[in-house]
Amino acid sequence: MRMNNLALQALEMAAQVRRTAGIEGAAPLCVYDLVERCFGDEIDLRFQPLNSLEGMYSRQRDGSGIIIVSSVRPGGRRRYTCAHELGHHLFKHRVSLDELVEEHRGKHADSRELLVDLFAGYLLMPKLGVLRAARERDIDLTNPSAKDVYTLACYFGVGYTTLLTHATRSIRILPTYAAQRLERVSPQSIRESVLGKSTPGELIIVDTAWGSFRPIDAVVGDHVVLPPGATVEGTVLVREGKTVAGDVYVAVTPGVGRTEVEGSWSAFVRVERANYRGMGRFRNLEECDDE
Repeated sequence: MRMNNLALQALEMAAQVRRTAGIEGAAPLCVYDLVERCFGDEIDLRFQPLNSLEGMYSRQRDGSGIIIVSSVRPGGRRRYTCAHELGHHLFKHRVSLDELVEEHRGKHADSRELLVDLFAGYLLMPKLGVLRAARERDIDLTNPSAKDVYTLACYFGVGYTTLLTHATRSIRILPTYAAQRLERVSPQSIRESVLGKSTPGELIIVDTAWGSFRPIDAVVGDHVVLPPGATVEGTVLVREGKTVAGDVYVAVTPGVGRTEVEGSWSAFVRVERANYRGMGRFRNLEECDDE
């Protein structure tokens, strides 16, 4: 009963946020953009290279809030953490220091943490959105491959394990037996199977079903697989080669670029520096040479 009540509160708040922001209920979103555009006058979003924390939230006397996200965590984890901290703000919690934890805490966890975990999941991975994304890619959610789940996680901007957990426990569209099989596959092994080598950064798989709902967000050093025939404008990505999944690019410098498959789709590409320290709105600023 406790979990059901928390889930209902979280789901209602996530739906309300999407309505207020004018974001279609099944579409992926960038939580950083959401915070800056819809809550910029009441939330100060910052990034810091914190090794011992996922992030933190602090509510000020005037009702405004400060969100700090650790920039040393993987990209999907950072976005989930930002949504988690946004939940603390919306539910009017005072202070939260979120240490390194697994997604979706156990049944004996603090109700506040469970509530905002659920909110983050519903906000970033709406059930209809995951179902639609799978259908557009001909993915059978009763028995998906690890690469299928990884591709969906890239699309929604979250981690592989985060999506597995949410799809199994919260929106319940992935059978437990499938999740148990997929949990034994590490994200690193998926990246190696796609790229044919081990890499220090992350891998973002983009396909023609990606659309233009959410920009492609990467960090310097990450690899991005684009559909065959995609062209890239700007200097943020450099082509490295190709695999059976598509053309492989490396994010080489902070800034904003664009990619497209003519007559099919296009998307912006945004790259930030590794271990970024600063305000959220400045994370994709190009580096300038010192005069």
